[in-house]
Amino acid sequence: MAFFGKVMKIETLAKLFPIKKGISENASDLNFENEGRPFHIAKNELTQREISLFNDVLFQAPKFDFSHLSHGTYRVIQFKSQNFSEIAENLSLIFPGIVRVKQISSTYGIAIEKMSAERLSEGEIKQVLGTLTQDLGVKCEYYLGLFADQTELSTLYPTEQNNFDQGLSFSESLIKAGLAQVTSPPLTKIKQGLLTDIEAQDLITQLYQHDGNQLKTAKAMYIHRNTLTQKIKKFERQYGLTLSGSDLVLLYSLI
Repeated sequence: MAFFGKVMKIETLAKLFPIKKGISENASDLNFENEGRPFHIAKNELTQREISLFNDVLFQAPKFDFSHLSHGTYRVIQFKSQNFSEIAENLSLIFPGIVRVKQISSTYGIAIEKMSAERLSEGEIKQVLGTLTQDLGVKCEYYLGLFADQTELSTLYPTEQNNFDQGLSFSESLIKAGLAQVTSPPLTKIKQGLLTDIEAQDLITQLYQHDGNQLKTAKAMYIHRNTLTQKIKKFERQYGLTLSGSDLVLLYSLI
């Protein structure tokens, strides 16, 4: 942690601000590290000016240094969960190539996996993580990064972190970036319609998150399967696109 080019000792800051040791369980608090040790500050004990100072100058998002890793191919797996510590304890069972797990805030952490022949496919990982979180009784979101050479991780990770924050996969981020450059009257009309159609947005999101599985989608939306079918037919008549395959990916990228 640096301030105007000089290393700030935590003892000095503690005399000026209500700094406490450890990671806060309150997601709204400011969590940070100093010399490898976790600390936090409750936002409700700071003025808006002080909060801006901490966010913009003192505790900017950490830039991870992956240079300590041995030469090889790795990926960064990101997790969001109120129970990250419980998830972390079981990660080695799912990802045999895990070389490091790091909790960054009370609800966010990463795992670094080295490529190995024993790694699971993405579909298998999704099933295993689903079973694990169900058994533990916790909720968890995750983002599987791309495997890359150790020297490329420092550049790749911030992009993947931004994708995760926006709820986008690698492919979806590319589609969304491409769509921003497209000028198409039909596409513009669909996008404008979806902008105020909250019911359609929810329908698209639920179907996409459940891989187009209508039974799981209906269950998640707490409606009967027949009701979901009617909603899908109504949507497709209105927008002229199907809620499956590439159309579903396109629609999800528009909302």
